Amino acid sequence: MTILRPRRPTLLTLAAAALAAGATACGSHNAPTSPSAAGAATRPGAPKGTQITTIAGEKITVPGDKPTALFFFTVGCGECAGGAKSLATAGKALSGKAGVLAVDMDPSESPQTIRQFLTYINAPQLPAAIDTTATLARRYQVAALSTLIVVDPAGKVAYRATDPGPETIQAALHQSGAK
Repeated sequence: MTILRPRRPTLLTLAAAALAAGATACGSHNAPTSPSAAGAATRPGAPKGTQITTIAGEKITVPGDKPTALFFFTVGCGECAGGAKSLATAGKALSGKAGVLAVDMDPSESPQTIRQFLTYINAPQLPAAIDTTATLARRYQVAALSTLIVVDPAGKVAYRATDPGPETIQAALHQSGAK
């Protein structure tokens, strides 16, 4: 008798399931969620922080001691260029009062390819990481490209939208405690 064991879903199967369920894809625009509804994405008992290593080798903890904006993208997503550029602009304007991180959802993309993308959008200083195991995507229930979330220091998702402009990102970070 053969016992079948369930396999862990891969990023590809998670993305396919999200699309089948009607999740938004690259180029769609969602309205931001309210802080209370967005906060439901952080599960009770979840670890305090997830340590991420950027493609430059920097260690970032999410959530950290200040609010952090996470933008989920892939290099092949045309709509993602504008969102990543908005994130870089917002991060630069806040001068370290909040964290920003571009999160590549395609584990097959190389750090070199991501650096080329960041240079192309004139944001080579934007911290970026590859979510190779979909840790951040799962933790914050992100199933669509061009999703931006703001995580407050307590780990609650305080803001979620698709492709917001830099001013909107800055406002969401200020509301979440950026000082």
